[in-house]
Amino acid sequence: MSSMQSLSWSPLVGHEGWPPNIKPSPGDFIASTSAQLTFFFIAGAAVVIFALPWAIKAAVRSKNYTPLLVIGSGLLCSQLEPMLDMLGHLHWAKNLVPAFTNFGITVPALIPLCYVAFLGLESYFCYFVIRNGAHVQHFIMMLGLGIVTDALMETIGINLRVYEYYGVQPYKFLNFPYWWGFINGASFVTVGAILAYAVPRLKGAHKLWLLLAAPTGMMFAYFGVGWVHILAHNSTLPVAVRWVATTIMMAMMVGWMFVLHHLVGRPQSLPAPHWTFWRIFAYGKVTPTRAVRMAMWQKMCEEGGVRPGDGIATNPEDPSQALVVGPTIVASGASSVSRRHEASV
Repeated sequence: MSSMQSLSWSPLVGHEGWPPNIKPSPGDFIASTSAQLTFFFIAGAAVVIFALPWAIKAAVRSKNYTPLLVIGSGLLCSQLEPMLDMLGHLHWAKNLVPAFTNFGITVPALIPLCYVAFLGLESYFCYFVIRNGAHVQHFIMMLGLGIVTDALMETIGINLRVYEYYGVQPYKFLNFPYWWGFINGASFVTVGAILAYAVPRLKGAHKLWLLLAAPTGMMFAYFGVGWVHILAHNSTLPVAVRWVATTIMMAMMVGWMFVLHHLVGRPQSLPAPHWTFWRIFAYGKVTPTRAVRMAMWQKMCEEGGVRPGDGIATNPEDPSQALVVGPTIVASGASSVSRRHEASV
């Protein structure tokens, strides 16, 4: 015991070394080849295969490089995985094909495309909803969609024995701890909010800054909001207290949706498309043709009371019709300090 510890009576001071609840990697289990291949496609490869031609087409035909940059941002964000594995207490099967090692953890090759699918493409859909006018309930719906899609993907991977969460993991169902769904789902919406603010403001080569959207947004959700849980999760606090901290963090993630709405959302006093949870899921996941999506959009606008002149896009998939959301800094000497929602009035 160090001299510092021997002189302290504080319950916050303990043994130095590895955090008390972390078990060094790797796990002591293996995953079958079929399990690895199945999870590789479920976790993101299949989505990326279908999305990449769309992103390339947007760049070539419309000079819209945002989809490709968002895909690159998700890929860059995958570098954060080993840190989150360590702090969240995750072990991979020991026989997976490796991609890179950091924080003493080897991340498998199936993970980078998972980040492209979720922190890239799912975040892009959140950006799509926000840029076309989203009320606060729509932010909460996007959080819910993130929780559901993350839980579905991870429950499959966990039960295929590709990886596991060890130790105390509150709110676990079918081996998936749902606190992860809240912190990951909030990450998707946060990245979408960053994109909604940044995309219309960045021009030319400055759009390369969008590559930082996913890692920045994810780290803000994890450490700007999720710190309550992460600190308790890696402490010597009693298990009951750690459950309380997890619960507080999950509630804070819901509260964070209100903050994001305040920053980049559509004011509640103005009409917006009438999204429902099913429509948010269906539009982004299962609508097969553009005609079906446009019919759904028209119906949502009608139900939401949107009229010509309200600033809402007639074609939501046209980036040039997107709302300019978020605070706008006005030049020195102007009469106001900031303006919000330039295109929404």
